[in-house]
Amino acid sequence: MTSSSTTDFTSTDDDTGSTVDLRDPGELLAALPHLLGFEPVESLILIGHRGEGGKRIGNVVRADLPEPGGEVALAQRLLDPVAQDSVAVTAAVVGRRRPGASVPPSGSAVAAVGEVFARRGLPLVHALWAPEIRAGAPWRCYEDACCSGHLPDPQGTVMAAITTHAGLVTHASRAAMARQLDPVDPEVLTRRTALLRRRAAHGRQDDEAAFRRGRAAIRTALARTRDGTFTVSDTEVVELAAALAVPSVRDACLATALPAGGALALVAERLWLRLTRHTPAPERAQPATLLAYSAYVRGEGAFAGMALEVARESDPEHLLAQLLSQALDHGLPPETIAGLARTCDVEPIWEHGEAGTPEQSAN
Repeated sequence: MTSSSTTDFTSTDDDTGSTVDLRDPGELLAALPHLLGFEPVESLILIGHRGEGGKRIGNVVRADLPEPGGEVALAQRLLDPVAQDSVAVTAAVVGRRRPGASVPPSGSAVAAVGEVFARRGLPLVHALWAPEIRAGAPWRCYEDACCSGHLPDPQGTVMAAITTHAGLVTHASRAAMARQLDPVDPEVLTRRTALLRRRAAHGRQDDEAAFRRGRAAIRTALARTRDGTFTVSDTEVVELAAALAVPSVRDACLATALPAGGALALVAERLWLRLTRHTPAPERAQPATLLAYSAYVRGEGAFAGMALEVARESDPEHLLAQLLSQALDHGLPPETIAGLARTCDVEPIWEHGEAGTPEQSAN
């Protein structure tokens, strides 16, 4: 998100068959780290309610707590992402009170959310506070001091079970999640930059032959990633960066994110993550954008936003990264973004339901 403070967007999957009880404030607060992918601190979190009667969790948006005077601007910025498919909203503040204070912090931010969202026809049905998300931490409501309690163990929530079953990691902090994208040693990247420039001097191609070569290289790398035999050498990075520089190859790779959260999609996401760390700029933007797209369509908008930030820093003119950033800013549902891959008319990297490994039919 493009703002003076950090903002993260998440969309839950309505097809999990599992339920998080919105009526239990303690359970909802304890589920926040698993909804976001990391433990929030000093944060304002807005949880959209969707479906008949607002009984399902919709879009979830987290932002840094605003400075005094910035409450209304923050509420206005968060409105569009939360409003998608929502019929109401719950606000949660995670942050410590000032010494000696008897009321929860950031009440003005909560009030601003209520006023701004009401003008859009979205009622603020609940406002909750906890100093931190840990077992036994106190929580209370803003409007009723008698509405209070202590948090259950966050590791024992329904959301914890869902994320663990899906193989997803809940990070100790937002910074810990972002560190996954840290680049490797600068000397390694400098060496690879020289190799990529040398290869680029021979000219770039985007014809059928280039697509076939690039597709074969990506399929082989995906197969080795699935088998645990992929090694990130200079040769591999240069070959795969050249493959992703072919627009038709990059577009075909979008479909590896579907079905969202599936076994093959997670294999592809692991490959894009490794390439994001090991590829120098500006070529780094290609795997970072594919990583962001995969995270986005499975609902992990916070990590998608981090990957898009990397992509746009690596190549500010990268069109797909710009488009995905705009979609994330406006809270477009993952199922809408998944349409990009479904409408791609180039030959896919692998076919859904393909019996063998990707490398078996790479040629």
